[in-house]
Amino acid sequence: MNQPADERRHGSSLDVHAEVQSRLIERLVESEKRHRDLLDELPDVVLQLDDSGCIQYLNTAWTHDLGFEVQDAIGSEISSFVHPDDRSHWSEIIRAAGDSVPSADKEDIIRFVDNEGAPHWMSVRVRRLDSGEIVGGLVDITVRRQLETELLRAQRLESIGRLAGGLAHDFNNLLTVILGNVNLAETRLNKKDITLAELDIAKRACHHASQLTKQMLTFSKGGEPVRRPGSLVKLVQDAVDLALRGSNVRPVLKIDETASAVEMDASQIHQVLNNIIINAEQAMPSGGILRVHVREQLFRPEGSSDGPPQSGVAVEFRDSGAGIPAENLEHVLEPYFTTKETGNGLGLTSVYWIVKRHGGLLEIESAPGAGTVVRVILPAAHRSVEVDAESGQEEDCVRSGRVLVMDDDENVRASMEAMLEEIGFDVVSVADGEECLQAYIEAAEEEDLSKAFGVVILDLTIAGGRDGVWAIDRLKKFDPNVQAVVVSGYSNAPILADFKSHGFEAMLPKPFLLQDLERVVGELMDKAADQAPSFKADSDIS
Repeated sequence: MNQPADERRHGSSLDVHAEVQSRLIERLVESEKRHRDLLDELPDVVLQLDDSGCIQYLNTAWTHDLGFEVQDAIGSEISSFVHPDDRSHWSEIIRAAGDSVPSADKEDIIRFVDNEGAPHWMSVRVRRLDSGEIVGGLVDITVRRQLETELLRAQRLESIGRLAGGLAHDFNNLLTVILGNVNLAETRLNKKDITLAELDIAKRACHHASQLTKQMLTFSKGGEPVRRPGSLVKLVQDAVDLALRGSNVRPVLKIDETASAVEMDASQIHQVLNNIIINAEQAMPSGGILRVHVREQLFRPEGSSDGPPQSGVAVEFRDSGAGIPAENLEHVLEPYFTTKETGNGLGLTSVYWIVKRHGGLLEIESAPGAGTVVRVILPAAHRSVEVDAESGQEEDCVRSGRVLVMDDDENVRASMEAMLEEIGFDVVSVADGEECLQAYIEAAEEEDLSKAFGVVILDLTIAGGRDGVWAIDRLKKFDPNVQAVVVSGYSNAPILADFKSHGFEAMLPKPFLLQDLERVVGELMDKAADQAPSFKADSDIS
């Protein structure tokens, strides 16, 4: 029997409706899948919670950041993934989620814990829907927090550096007076064959104090080592012998005698080696073995990850001590951090900054019961090694002539006058750059050429007056052949590292010994005696 027309039309309409509904469902499914795929492409966690805080949806960034599988987390309370110390804060964020639309300026930070128990700092933005569900996102800012921590640490070090620089400058001025007078008294007493042990003790105390200021100055902003090509081999041997003499720690040296020279400030690197060796000795109070290995090694300086590694020389110290716990290892380079009953906590911090300013690398490896390895790597030199003037044959230097001293500290001027007069020089001293320039010009314009100054000693920093840089610039305009020495209590001042480019012929960091002053001034007085006067009376020196 044929189906009535109206029934056929009705059936056809149902089929069309079902087909349309099916297509709509397919499109919705496809749309939902497309949106989920888009969400899974996002680098940050997207989440949806029910009104009780249980997880309904997470994108795959959850697995990428925290290591948990999404399907295993669905249905769990999200607070179970929050660091225990931050759960109360998380509850406050959820309670406040429905109060208003999250502000772009407001950022809540919560620690989540990954599948290995490590904390991850997350920036949280959530809001509550009318249905009671909570939607939002988590942004992993762990790296950012670490960088912020490092920045704060660097800022603290910079502040300490400014303080250390000022204190060390004043301290070095005092030491210059003390050491100069002690050294002078020692020289005069020796001429009469009289010796006083107290003077030697005082002099050694000054040297120790000077080493302390050098440690402080390594924190000062802008301080640069005075680098010259030199061999680490003898420096390491001397440092080990000196630091462990009479110790119950036995050194075992393995040294590549053919290792390249390195670019270094020998006194600063000796300080580095000495600090490391002393730390190793203190880590073995009952005695032990300190293995020291010097070898060539390719390396990348700290903060450099691109390009080929550069050639360097490594000095590795491996002690047999108790090792350093993990919670202390990350703090060993911080100033004033120490676990010792005695010590100022500056040793390894100064080591780090000295090595860093040499363009080198400091590596520390340690674990409880496994001892500690400290490795210093310095760039290889690309220049020939210069012969140390002090180690070579001492040449005869002129011990007469006029010296002009400029220093703002009256006691320092008096001490330097006495030291130079003891050597045999005629001395005039002034307090600042303007007085210095005037005195130099007036002496040069005397008819008696012997009144002209052969050497000028300029303090780098003058309080409330024209400094050494100002003075040398004007002196050079008047006399291009002026023989000038720069001295400074800021013994790591950048100008000391590159004094020749600033017009100086030599430099002396305060405090200095009588023989250092005699050698430098004598050499320049020799040089001045070999040169014809070159005064330019009509030059513009304003």
